[in-house]
Formats: sequence, C-alpha cells, structure tokens
Amino acid sequence: METKMRTKIYILVIFLLTACGGDYEYVRFQTAQPNDEKAQKSFNRKIKGEYLSCSNKNKKIVIEDKLILNYITFEFISHRNDLDFDSINTIDRTNNEALQKFFKEQNWNIEIEGDTVKGSVIAIDTLFQISDRQVLKKFKGSYFLNTKDDENYWKVHRLDLTKDSLFIGHITPSDSLLRYDFVVKNEKLDVLDSSKTIEYVISPSRKEFKELMKPNSFEKTECYCKKK
Repeated sequence: METKMRTKIYILVIFLLTACGGDYEYVRFQTAQPNDEKAQKSFNRKIKGEYLSCSNKNKKIVIEDKLILNYITFEFISHRNDLDFDSINTIDRTNNEALQKFFKEQNWNIEIEGDTVKGSVIAIDTLFQISDRQVLKKFKGSYFLNTKDDENYWKVHRLDLTKDSLFIGHITPSDSLLRYDFVVKNEKLDVLDSSKTIEYVISPSRKEFKELMKPNSFEKTECYCKKK
C-alpha cells in the first residue's frame, strides 16, 4: 500500500513462530505430512467458504478450491487536522472532495462527519495456495497445510472443521509431543549476543504421526466461524 499510517497497527498473524527471552525456538518437519499420504489437488466442497475470526471482528479467511485467502480490515477515526498519512500535507484538509479523492486513490473508504474522518481498508493476502512448495494432505478427517521453507524443511498446520467452527493449529516448542524420540533437538548459540536458537526437527512414521493427532499436539489454534 503506497500510503501508510504512522500509527502502529498490530496484526494477529495465523502462521506464528515462538520467540522469547532473547532465545528463538521453532518446529519443522523433514517431509510434507503425513509422509505416506498422497497430496490433495483441492479442498472439498464441505470446507470451502467464508470464515469469520472468533476473536477479531476485522479478520476473516476464505477457502477456495485451491487456496486460502486472508482478509484484514484496518480502521481509523481522526480529526481532519490530525490525519497522519504520507503525502496528505499536499491536500486541503478543509475540502471534503479533496479528502475523498485522496483516500480513494489509496483504496481507503472514508466517511466525513463534520471534522471527524472515519476510514477503512481491506488488506488481502494468500495464506496457502496448492503448489510444489505448499502441499495439501488429508488424514483422518483433518487437512494438513504443508509449506516448504528455504532450507527444504516443512512447516505444518492442521485444519479441522467441527460443525461450523474451523480450527487452524500448529505445533509450538511447548507441545508435549516434543518428548518423543522421533524428534531431533538442535541447539545453536550466537556468540555475538549470547542468544540461543533451538530447532525441533520431526520425521515421524505413520504410527508416530498418529500420536500427533492426539489432543496434546497442534494445540496452538485459531478459531473461525463459518459465515452462513
């Protein structure tokens, strides 16, 4: 977006990695999961649709045939004299038509009530799109979204639909499944700032992957409600 507000906007990101206390931990798989299940060519009809975030009224996802889109609505309310956008100093703020034109060019929808300006814009990005680097698999009623990173490892998210509630979960270093012997723990120390990177690499067999289907794994979840 060409124009941006200087006010900090905090965005809840679906695909979260955990970092705290100067140390950095993450979990990844050696292969797309489940390893011995064939890749799916599309999402089925039952799960496709529009889903509203259970915790953020300005957020939704849309599941289409081969991709998942993320929609986030940003909003602001400001006195016309306090508008803090790049390039707005070239606009006559007392002129409603000039303000409307300025924001329209930047894809913002605005309403002007006296000296109060209300604005909103929808940002759309692709969370998942079936390809060689983003592989969709299905196992025991759950979808698994596999995304290959630059080092050819995989990040895996689990997607479950229960009635009209959709849950997207991922594995964090706090998950109790990391005690299993098929999990390899690698530690690296940065001598410059004494920070530690801990990597958990998982390469489960089919039997071992079933352990990951239990409630104590993929427990970091986001909830969405299907729009009717």
